[in-house]
Amino acid sequence: MLTTIRVLGRAAGLAMVSGLFFQTAYAESFSLTGQYEGRYACDSTTAGVPSSWSDPMSAGIVQEGDRISIDLRYTDKQELGAEYSLYSGSVALTPEGSLVSGYFEACDGTFPSKELARFFPASTTASPFSLSITSVWASDQVPNLPGLTVQTCMWSLTRVSTDMPKIRSCDADTQ
Repeated sequence: MLTTIRVLGRAAGLAMVSGLFFQTAYAESFSLTGQYEGRYACDSTTAGVPSSWSDPMSAGIVQEGDRISIDLRYTDKQELGAEYSLYSGSVALTPEGSLVSGYFEACDGTFPSKELARFFPASTTASPFSLSITSVWASDQVPNLPGLTVQTCMWSLTRVSTDMPKIRSCDADTQ
């Protein structure tokens, strides 16, 4: 009886490990890597004065395993011209690989800021693939804006290409 339990226990353990291996292999077949286009809409407060706006944005995303790097390009309302923000973070897939979600944080950009963002579960089978993201952002060093600026932004990005984008790398010492 004890031998039967050991054999069944080992078989169950092997089946579990094999199942995890195949689910992981399946899940890793999806990648966020590509070029994205979309919009962001923000509610902002600078030095106690509220404002809201929406503008176009584009992004390059590179995924390596469960890590992502993002190079975001946009034109903001401070009349600085083209601006950028760089991010790094992690992604997770459901065991069957049908949904992806994750988080990322700012690691470099046009000016120093702190930002943390989360993207909500997105279907890996949707065509075209798209993401909905919420970010919370703060800086007291925005050119042309005196005082602390705090924003909550909603991003909507749709992948327009799966080509490997050229993205700038983060300089950890700048943030």
